[in-house]
Amino acid sequence: MSLKDAIKAEADQLGFVLFGVAPAVSPPHFPVYQDWISAGKQAGMAYLARPEALTARSTPEQLLPGCRSILCVGLPYSPPLPPPAAEADKVCGKIAAYATLPDYHSILSDKLKALAARLPSLAERAVRWRICVDTAPILEKDYAFLAGLGWIGRNSLLLTPQFGSYVFLGELLTDLELEPDQPLEGDPCAACYQCVQACPTHALLPERSVDARRCLSYWTIEHRGPIPEELRPLLGKRIFGCDSCQTACPLNAQPSPPGFAYAQNVVIEAYPDLLEAFNLSQEAWEAKYGQTPVTRAKYAGFRRNIAYALGNAHVLQAEPLLQQAREQDPDPIVREACTWALKQLKTY
Repeated sequence: MSLKDAIKAEADQLGFVLFGVAPAVSPPHFPVYQDWISAGKQAGMAYLARPEALTARSTPEQLLPGCRSILCVGLPYSPPLPPPAAEADKVCGKIAAYATLPDYHSILSDKLKALAARLPSLAERAVRWRICVDTAPILEKDYAFLAGLGWIGRNSLLLTPQFGSYVFLGELLTDLELEPDQPLEGDPCAACYQCVQACPTHALLPERSVDARRCLSYWTIEHRGPIPEELRPLLGKRIFGCDSCQTACPLNAQPSPPGFAYAQNVVIEAYPDLLEAFNLSQEAWEAKYGQTPVTRAKYAGFRRNIAYALGNAHVLQAEPLLQQAREQDPDPIVREACTWALKQLKTY
C-alpha cells in the first residue's frame, strides 16, 4: 500500500467521506481573488484585505514553509428541511442548514489533528503539518477542486458529485511529497444559472464569486451594524444565513446518501418561532446556540435580524415586544431595528 493510500485509509476511519490530495501550488483563482478584494467586494470583512492575509493566500508555502502536499477532506451535512406547516399562532424564521449543527470548526479540526498524529508512523519520519478549517488564509475551494473533490459552482461554493454543496471542508498542509489527485472533468454549471436567478439580492458574480455587499449571509452573520434599508425586505424571515443559492442547485436536489457523518446531528431547529427566539435572554440564547455557528452573529445581531423578520412577516402580536426592546434594549442597533419593524407593522 502506498503512503497516500495508507493516509486515505486513516481518513476513511476518521469519517472523512471525501478525501483528496492537492499539490502545494499557487491557487488558480488567486488573481480573481485579488481583483475581488481590490473592488471592495469583501464588504466589511477588512481582515480579508490585510496585506499579510493576501500574501498568505498566494501560496501554501506562506502558511507552512516546505509544504509539498495538501490533504483536502470533506464532511457532508444534511440539506435544509422543508418549512413546517403554517400554524395560526406561530411565525417561524429561517436559519441556514449548516448552522443547525454542532460547530464544524472544532469537529473537523479534531479529526484532522487525529489524522496528523498518524502521519509520522505512516511516513516513518517526522512530518511537519498545519491544519486549516476556516482558521488560516487559504483559498480552500481551489485546493478542493485541485484534489478532485468537486467543481467550483456559479454560487461560488464547492459542488461535489455525491453531496452537492452541502459539505464542510478542511485542509491538512504537510511536507510530504504525495502524488496529487486530478481535478474532475466537465462543468455541471456550464448551462445552468438557477442559483444566479434564485439569489434574492443578485449577489452572485460572473467569475463565480459573491459580492458580499449584497449577500444576505454576510449581512445576517458577519455585519455588526444596521443592515441597509433597501435589503431588509429581501431578508424575508431569514435570521441567520440564506441558503437560496444552494436550494436552487440541481446537484443539491439529489437524495442524500444514507449514513454519512453529520446527518443526524441537528441540535437546533431550522425554523424557530420568531417570538420565542426574540424573547430569549442572552443567557438562554447562549445555552441554546452556544455550540453552533449561530453565535457568529452575536446576541445583538441575532435580535436585530429577528426584528427585521418580524417586520417583514407583519407579526402584529410582536408589537409589545418590539416596543419594549425599542425602549430598553442596550444595543442601539437592535433599538433601530425594532423601530423599523414597528413601522412595517403600522403600514400593513
